[in-house]
Amino acid sequence: MRYRIALVVGRFQPFHKGHLHLLKKSLVVSDKIIIAVGSSNVSDENNPLSYKTRVKMLEKVIIEEGLRGKILKIIPSPDDPSDDIWLQKLLKNAGKFDIVVGNNDWTNDILEKAGFKILKIKFLNRKTYQGVIIRELFRKNKKWQNRVPKYLTDFIQKEFSKSTTL
Repeated sequence: MRYRIALVVGRFQPFHKGHLHLLKKSLVVSDKIIIAVGSSNVSDENNPLSYKTRVKMLEKVIIEEGLRGKILKIIPSPDDPSDDIWLQKLLKNAGKFDIVVGNNDWTNDILEKAGFKILKIKFLNRKTYQGVIIRELFRKNKKWQNRVPKYLTDFIQKEFSKSTTL
């Protein structure tokens, strides 16, 4: 079945090849995507890149991957201790969508309970493509660059180097 609009939620700390796999698979089942940047209001060791920085990173992906016209919008999805308030904010920012595509159990559970259709996409080499691993490799000055799209390596290097929380 083909859907008009898919919602993809991710933190993109940083954007890596697993995220690219998720976006491409989302476009197999939907015409357009709304990208929700999770934890948009959080700055800590697990969220070293600001919301604005992650939007810039996603805009580079959209250009480089030829996704203009396929990504409807990029929205903030701030954390909230209340799942209900988190959901209300997400729905207000997102607007209309037909399906949620992703693998985050917490996000999927909340959206499924709210009546949304969920499509889980198989992870792309999860042991390699995880933000937590990439951040740790960066901290240890080890090779992380092959885990992100080549066109993002300089941008991520610069932004990680500027981060005070990493």
